[in-house]
Amino acid sequence: MKKLIFLLIFGILLLTTTTTWGMEIGVYSKLALPEIKGLENVPLTIDLGDHAFSVEEWEKILESQKNVFLFPSQETIKNQEKFLESHKDRVIVSDFYQDAKSPYKPFAVFTEEYHTFMFLNFVQETIDIPWEELVKEIEAQNPDAILVCGNGKNLPLLKEKFASFSSVQFLDRDTVGENFSQALSLPEKAVILFFYSSRCPVCRKLKSEVTPSAFAPYLDRIKVIYLDYTITANYEELIRLEEFWKVEEKTSVEIFSAAGYVASEDEARINVQLDELIQKTLALDASKKKVIPTEGEARGLITGRFQGFTLWVLVGAGLLDGLNPCAFATIIFMVNLLLVLGHNRRRIVEVGTTYAVAVFVTYLLLGVGIFEVWRSLSVYQIISRVVYGVMAGILIVLAVLSLKDAFEYRKTGKDTEMTLGLPKGWRVKINQYLKESFTNRGFFLAAILSGFVISIVEAGCTGQVYLPTIMYIAREVQEYRLRALGYLLFYNAFFIVPLIVVFLSIFFGSQSKALVNFGRKNVFVSKIALAGLFVVLSILLFEGAIA
Repeated sequence: MKKLIFLLIFGILLLTTTTTWGMEIGVYSKLALPEIKGLENVPLTIDLGDHAFSVEEWEKILESQKNVFLFPSQETIKNQEKFLESHKDRVIVSDFYQDAKSPYKPFAVFTEEYHTFMFLNFVQETIDIPWEELVKEIEAQNPDAILVCGNGKNLPLLKEKFASFSSVQFLDRDTVGENFSQALSLPEKAVILFFYSSRCPVCRKLKSEVTPSAFAPYLDRIKVIYLDYTITANYEELIRLEEFWKVEEKTSVEIFSAAGYVASEDEARINVQLDELIQKTLALDASKKKVIPTEGEARGLITGRFQGFTLWVLVGAGLLDGLNPCAFATIIFMVNLLLVLGHNRRRIVEVGTTYAVAVFVTYLLLGVGIFEVWRSLSVYQIISRVVYGVMAGILIVLAVLSLKDAFEYRKTGKDTEMTLGLPKGWRVKINQYLKESFTNRGFFLAAILSGFVISIVEAGCTGQVYLPTIMYIAREVQEYRLRALGYLLFYNAFFIVPLIVVFLSIFFGSQSKALVNFGRKNVFVSKIALAGLFVVLSILLFEGAIA
């Protein structure tokens, strides 16, 4: 008996946690009196027309409603043409799809609680429109639910044409009676908000490769919304959620629902934590599943966080974020190329300094919001991956050549014809070509361009706690703008310190007689070590390319 009771309770719980709930949509038609009964507290209403009252009374009804779509019948279109045209932004007549002469919209899209709902209204008995194009346009909108209004004559065709959409409901206007009003339910899912940075390779990997397997078993019951918090509005939402849930360990990826949050960059643990969060969310009462507390004042919270920053914190954040393998690889390649081509110390210092300054200026411009539109485009990630891949490929080639030199030296004992050292004849020809192709200004332009490109496509997981806050203040809060700009200058100054250290190490290492003599006496070890460095940098870049 106890086992039976347990099974019954378990079954009830299972049913309550797997069913979806819906957004209430109010629908009314054929009103004899200018009032609507039983449709309070609905976010959207649909007016099917065919009313018995005057235009003035109809106007009053529309004025009393916040969100309403007009779904006129064929009879209403004939009799109330002027009235409908005066409200054409609300009128939906899908029979007129792609009709350039039609003043009305072919469909309506409404977003509520991160869900997108689509509404269509067909009034003619026979419908002659480009169905394939309409279906493709609906698919591009990716609605969570669709409501299609038709009549007894066209509904069979509509059901056939919309058969490919799983979450579609049909409304037959011929079945409604006088003073019709009803609340329809459009299905919703539990919302999961996934906050990440589009500039962050770790974020992109967690988003695209690691966490999808955790979400997959629940996609019929949850909706995952990906929000890039480099965008101001999304950052404000993230701050509100962090404050509401009292998030202490802030990370580059934070995921929220109505039941709590997960803040983690641990690939091994994040899916376990996500599964627990999803289970808790689905177990909530239906009225709570759709309540994600993102309302409220965010600017004050962000300003308070900004006021708590210290210069020492920014020093640490800048130094840590400046460990940039792509920038390191570029300057290593550039300095070694100049050394191979026999340029003097002054030219190498000038070009290296120019590259470092270009990186500094680019990150400063990124910090004040320039290039944000560029980084929000999908092409940004494609180009970022290409640059990572190309740089990683070059380093692998250099590693192979360095290993070849090492074993060639061990075999012959000669280092005069080393691959990376380049034979003298090659150096002369390459130098001559570069002198003809590049003026002195050309080398500096190349350094500026490479510093700019590498910085704008590589901007990795930079200061996910500190930098977004400083950037927000610099853009949005006038009274703290100068202080925020000072912080950005300070942060970026220390951001390029690791890059300068790498540059100076290569430069002075190449000029040090002791190191040069050591390299000549230990050619095999030196070449193997150099190949190892190239391989490590290449692996880091390949990880960024595939993340």
